[in-house]
Amino acid sequence: MKLIKKASSIAVASALLLTYAPLAWADEAASPSSSVGAPAKGKEETLPSNVNITKERAIELAKSYIDLPEGYALQSVNLNAYAVFRQKPVPTWNLYYAKRSKDHDYGSINITINGLTGKLTGYSFYNNDPNYKPSYPPKVNFQGAKEIASQWIDKLNPADRKELRYNDRQEQSFRPPLNGDYQYNIRFDRLVGDVPFPQDGIQVSVNGEGQVTGYSYSWTDAVKFEQGVTPIGLEKAAQAFRDKADVSLSYQVPYESRGEKKPLISYGMSTFFLAAAKGEPWSPSDLPLISSGERKPLTDQPLGDAPSASLNLSKEEAAGKVLSVFKLPQDAKLEDASYNEYTNPETGKTEANWNLRWNLAPDKDTLGKGENMVWASVNSHTGEIKNFNRNLYMESSKPIEPKVSAEDASSKAVEMVKQQLPAYTHQLVLDAGVLKQIPEERLKNMRTWDVRFNRVIDGVAAGGEGVNISIDRDTGDIVNYYFSFSERPYPQHKPDVIALDKAKELLFSQYDIELSYVLDQGITPYLSSGLADKYKLMVASGEISPGTQPGSGTDIAPEAKLVYGLVPKYTREPFFLDAQTGQWRSATTGEPITLEKAVATDIEGHWAQRELQLMLDYQALDVKDGKVNPQQAMTRGEMIKMLVIAMNGGNYGIYYASDRTASFADVKNGSTYFAYVENAVDRGLLDPGAEFNPNAIMTREEMAQLIVRALGYKNLAEYEAVFNANIADAAKLKHIGQVAIVVGLNIMSLTDGSFSPDEEVTRAAAATAFFRYLQKRAELQQPPRYYY
Repeated sequence: MKLIKKASSIAVASALLLTYAPLAWADEAASPSSSVGAPAKGKEETLPSNVNITKERAIELAKSYIDLPEGYALQSVNLNAYAVFRQKPVPTWNLYYAKRSKDHDYGSINITINGLTGKLTGYSFYNNDPNYKPSYPPKVNFQGAKEIASQWIDKLNPADRKELRYNDRQEQSFRPPLNGDYQYNIRFDRLVGDVPFPQDGIQVSVNGEGQVTGYSYSWTDAVKFEQGVTPIGLEKAAQAFRDKADVSLSYQVPYESRGEKKPLISYGMSTFFLAAAKGEPWSPSDLPLISSGERKPLTDQPLGDAPSASLNLSKEEAAGKVLSVFKLPQDAKLEDASYNEYTNPETGKTEANWNLRWNLAPDKDTLGKGENMVWASVNSHTGEIKNFNRNLYMESSKPIEPKVSAEDASSKAVEMVKQQLPAYTHQLVLDAGVLKQIPEERLKNMRTWDVRFNRVIDGVAAGGEGVNISIDRDTGDIVNYYFSFSERPYPQHKPDVIALDKAKELLFSQYDIELSYVLDQGITPYLSSGLADKYKLMVASGEISPGTQPGSGTDIAPEAKLVYGLVPKYTREPFFLDAQTGQWRSATTGEPITLEKAVATDIEGHWAQRELQLMLDYQALDVKDGKVNPQQAMTRGEMIKMLVIAMNGGNYGIYYASDRTASFADVKNGSTYFAYVENAVDRGLLDPGAEFNPNAIMTREEMAQLIVRALGYKNLAEYEAVFNANIADAAKLKHIGQVAIVVGLNIMSLTDGSFSPDEEVTRAAAATAFFRYLQKRAELQQPPRYYY
């Protein structure tokens, strides 16, 4: 995950464009329990002329690359063609192996072989054996996984080894896992000279047992790498990024925030590339660079009041609202109408909407493509049209000669907003930059002008809220309209925030600047719905190569630009910069987080250093003034938080909405420990009651009870007669069965034969006990069995 930022062209450019085209050959479906060999007797294998590797050779190569585990049989073989970026489709053999017994799948293996070269391009292994139990801690650490991955590459790609460089990004943010079922993803980027080309490379996945479970090989041929360029240097690039960065304010609403969801003001910026030669902003395929631009609203004051929610529209009245505003196709008839009510858990308000659909009669829709189908949604209580959509179909690839200019479309959209949303005109800002930056080539096939208005409140963007309007470039009709406003309590005036220079310094501190090659022209030509379908058929049939602009008659060879890019340092989870405090906050929970590895000065050489550091890595323990205070007593609240995080494998997804009723009167919704305590109740670790006493000190016997419940042995522990516990102070124990279990499993220990049930639990003791709990859980857990 990454720093929360505005959508940018980098996200588009970094994604691999994969075009699929089926070839003329595929093996007959194989019996699930039988191996596929040569074609059936009397048949000859007929392959396309551009395939060099036969099926038999592909199977032979797969076995030479991969040591198939015992019991795995070939289930199916298929030949397909895939094209990456603007290259011609590459024939690829797909081999599927599985281990089956008594109608149960015990695992599967997928292998892909390049049909031209015979090179292994993909491998994945899934183990579904109920007897498989990953060890904890994993037998192989990150360093061991790197060594295994390197050995694989040396075996499979010795010729490419000198053109690869290890990508250490994941290792920089790595923290030891909390369970043994873990995959290390080891990435090697392709080098061109000494410059990385990260869109190509090899990734190897290794599990905690040291077994390779995944392999992916990506190598783009015939790329024209920009040559003869003298980069401006990292120092000048850093200054250029700072000078040209667009830093702006916006409100974030963490969806898993504790208690009431309140907007938090944040600083953010869109990332971009710099051309290495001149240090100017650059984007692939001339995509528009994202900019917050001028934030001047349409009006200084609202043009009217917000409509009261006093209506209760009928179906006919709702349809009339739509017909009074939008132009529908002639002879379109209302075919479907549904009424829905929804109570917003955040606000407690009930929203009611009519969802309407018009369509032409079958004899009027001569093309049979549903081009004149229309959808709309109307708020039944306010009468506001929430959205309107008219389905359009592009029949041919011929360039469009627009009758409506971008300026006229913008003006029409502005008038539409003023008429429909007069209460919000002082908060709506026209995003004019996008229309101005559309490349000429893309304009040729664009059916509509897409106009965007962002909701901005006193200079601060209101999350992703806004209005989208699409206008037909030929007729000038509004064919799409959508507005998404929430009733969140946004401040009407911008709060006090830290200085812009300080925010920029903090934001850039979370990026490294890297010189690399990035594919230009690596984006699919802009095509609307119907043309996109035709384009795919043309590619599949071989009429054009992927990436060719229809009608141009030429293939465009992939080119790579030498650029400077911003590479995030912290990728573990999304986060944002609090504009008021300068703190980093989790975009999920809104809680303050530390991006750097937590370091405590008082655990070096401590007998529980490993266990304490693990809990620090997952923020299950807090560091104050650089110290964790390992001998400090744990409170009940701290203990529950630590155990829940350990059981959950981290603190992700531990979330409860504001309508969750508190299980304890002293841990209310909004409390620091609320989500953890409620999670513990749901897991059966705690029984609801009057009070939880989160600040009370946790005792050893209370911790033993929690661990036994976490292991699922609560009921077993009640049969005290089955335990032959030789504990000197057994008379002091309330539940001898629980203590006997944790001692017998070596999760907790005795001192001079005594358990000391009322003794306080220190942070070091708790971290150690929970680490041992994770070990025993891995050994004792029973995987599910399937019966048919």
